[in-house]
Amino acid sequence: MSKISESINRILPFIKKEFLQFTRDRRSLIVFLFVPSFMLILFGYALNLDVKNAPFVVLDKCGSSFSRDFVETLTHNQYFKFIGYVDNYKEIEDLINRGKAKFALVIPENFEKNFTKRKPTEVQVLVDGSQSMIASNIIGYLNSYINNFSLKNNIKNIQVRFPQVNLEPRIWYNPELKTANFFVPGLIGFIMMIMAVVATSLTIVREKERNTIEQLIVSPIRMYELITAKLVAPLLIAFLAALLILITGYILFDVQIKGNLFLLLLATIIFLLTSLAFGVFISVLADSQQVAFLASILSTIIPTLVFSNFIFPIRSMPEILQYISYIIPAKYFLVILRGIILKGVGFSVLWEQFTFLLFFLVGMFLISTLLLKFKGLK
Repeated sequence: MSKISESINRILPFIKKEFLQFTRDRRSLIVFLFVPSFMLILFGYALNLDVKNAPFVVLDKCGSSFSRDFVETLTHNQYFKFIGYVDNYKEIEDLINRGKAKFALVIPENFEKNFTKRKPTEVQVLVDGSQSMIASNIIGYLNSYINNFSLKNNIKNIQVRFPQVNLEPRIWYNPELKTANFFVPGLIGFIMMIMAVVATSLTIVREKERNTIEQLIVSPIRMYELITAKLVAPLLIAFLAALLILITGYILFDVQIKGNLFLLLLATIIFLLTSLAFGVFISVLADSQQVAFLASILSTIIPTLVFSNFIFPIRSMPEILQYISYIIPAKYFLVILRGIILKGVGFSVLWEQFTFLLFFLVGMFLISTLLLKFKGLK
């Protein structure tokens, strides 16, 4: 107990020093507290794959009241916006090429005639595929609306390229297929990883630039005590920033936490500590704040964006890249975030991800401690 008490007495002055360092630099404090929420707002609205008001045109070769009723079923919703009829394929090509239309419907001449005679016919859909995910969403919405129109009018013989078996899908966890429900949890992990690493990557290297590292070397503080002191202040600030992100996501994007809030906060603390320890690792290796900042940005943005399952599905990658994803802590944190926020699952389902995060935390702490020892600390 006496050794623990002595260790705490050595750590507390350094923790106070770090807090003073953050509070004196008001601009940096504001950046670390509020920039994550601003980034969430920016990316949350910008990274949106929901289809809304997609403009479309119609080449109606039938020209009957029935074909007009068919077009009318696609106009009274938030997904499509009818901008008019065209006379030929050249107009369709021109409008899609200029981005004025996202898709076009071509209704054949015998549309109503085949309906009355109960013969199959085809409705052609021309979709701008330059944005593949949006094009897929458009086709999915079209299938749904055309299917409903067919059932409503008892058109059982028209081939509109949807299954003859009527499906009744139930989508779990995100029934409205809102992009925000998918992106916001990922953005939380993505933003916190960057901010936490950047916040601590400048700590040790700042001591080097100010020539105060020698004072740390001759001081009675030990390696693990120094790292602990360096982590406490940015941990509290980053944790407050994480709470602001969660509140912002709930207020602006209606992303509700369905699972245990305490478990989510615990996972956030573990992930932040892991990120902060990685920041200290960079700070020990770097010789200047510019190098530390650049290294922290490059080592967080690209790996977290590509290998964390944030946007790009890992299982679709080549096998060698899938192995790289195992060393990205954000990958496990995103599983926890989506599991607790969207699915409402508990520790019994997420214990493996917690184990991996703790492994990375201990590993980064030990590596940073060894590096500091080689730098001359006791």
